[in-house]
Amino acid sequence: MSKTIEFYHGAMSEPYEVQANKQGFTLGRDKERLEKLGFSLTYSWIQECLTDSQYDMALKKLQKQLVKAVKPLPEPPEEVQE
Repeated sequence: MSKTIEFYHGAMSEPYEVQANKQGFTLGRDKERLEKLGFSLTYSWIQECLTDSQYDMALKKLQKQLVKAVKPLPEPPEEVQE
């Protein structure tokens, strides 16, 4: 069974690592790079350096990188009952 993971993009969205953690995943070593990339795309779009269609195309590529980077969070150890 595959699990669906969603990422929201934009200036008001939570960081990608926080979004991944809430869904039981981590971005590992790629979290900073992907966060900077997402910020750069959004900033470029807001500053009108990217058209809407260019921004959408770039977000699709970023989404693929996010999905490729996700790894399941290690499960916390079960509590020992005495």
